[in-house]
Amino acid sequence: MFRLVPPCLRQQSWPAPTSQALDIDESILIQEEQAPYTPLRCFYPMRLGEILNHRYQVTAKLGCGSRSTVWLARDLFRWKWQVAEYVAIKISVAGEVANGDIDTDELHFLQHTTKASKQHPGYEFVRTIRGHFQIRSAAGQHLCLTLEPLRENLAMLKYHFTDNLISVRLLKVIAAMVLNGLDYLHSECGIIHTDLSDNNIIFSFAEKTRRSILEHHSRTEYSDPLPVKRLADRTVYQPHTNFGALIPNIGGAVITDFDASAYGEGNWDRNHDIQPVRLKAPEVLLRAGFSYSADIWNFGALLCGMVEGKPLFDDASQQDRGADIYEALSFARMIAILGPPPQALLDRGERVADFYDEEKRFKFPDLVPKDCSFETFFTRVEGEDKEKLVAFARRMLKWLPEERETAKELVDDEWTQL
Repeated sequence: MFRLVPPCLRQQSWPAPTSQALDIDESILIQEEQAPYTPLRCFYPMRLGEILNHRYQVTAKLGCGSRSTVWLARDLFRWKWQVAEYVAIKISVAGEVANGDIDTDELHFLQHTTKASKQHPGYEFVRTIRGHFQIRSAAGQHLCLTLEPLRENLAMLKYHFTDNLISVRLLKVIAAMVLNGLDYLHSECGIIHTDLSDNNIIFSFAEKTRRSILEHHSRTEYSDPLPVKRLADRTVYQPHTNFGALIPNIGGAVITDFDASAYGEGNWDRNHDIQPVRLKAPEVLLRAGFSYSADIWNFGALLCGMVEGKPLFDDASQQDRGADIYEALSFARMIAILGPPPQALLDRGERVADFYDEEKRFKFPDLVPKDCSFETFFTRVEGEDKEKLVAFARRMLKWLPEERETAKELVDDEWTQL
């Protein structure tokens, strides 16, 4: 519709800024330069102020990952008398490290989450998509996903709190939101997320202040830009990550990043490696096949870690033993907290020999802590609230995947009630 409107009635792009960003020393690696396994040349060489797809003017950088960058942009396809509208644009890498299948999969997953069932209470807690397009650089074609801009992720949110620990009261609300979102993914979309982490749960803006914050964010970068690193073929920008006070400017928790997701129904091969090590479900460590319940374990372990500010299935005192012992360390803590795994789980694991000898003895007994349990792990909660939290954790963290409760069953757990 807007393409037919005379250009003089559309919102106009901003002119090139007159302010000059300070330079970052060439010896300091930042952002895309630090991406593992992805050469810098494979990222799109963005220039702030650039107009993408004849529609979106890029105003600020929001972040980057190992395979993409995310940018804030003004939507110019609006009447000039309307308030500005902003979108986030996720741009995938191109070239020799690009994986079109992964990028297309994420697009398909997002299209599915957008259309499945808007009436479901978990719909608002799952990332959806507005549109997509492609752009070209010297590296090749880049897939661009147009998304709703979001605030800080769960990892950044903690810095708003004393001792970098999110209040337990807020964590109860977050838990209910995420479980509603997981129920939507599992029951309505048939999707297993496979990678729930504090980086992939991001908070939306409160609707009343959303536009004003994004406008201020963009104007600030325009008039007082962050330092940049100027290279021969591109400028590497720093992201704007501070959106100001949480109250009253924060909305709900949103589950994002579906590039590693899998469908839970049909004849799919679901025995590949997923999830960060300290959040891996036991069936994933053992390669015993996984389904929706892997997300439940993943979230249970993540939540416990957020409550205490340290991972449940990890031990910092053992880290000097090297990366090769990392998975065994996680498995050992599972044994300490849950007891020995049932033989039914071990019987179907392809990697059992990595953890158990021919006599069915755990190979790393010295890694099993002597005094480790849910009760000793949780120190920030006490009394009845602690009892409810332990019971909640036990509903999610069970050896056998089929014994874990579903997201729908967990949504109204006593511990999440304020």
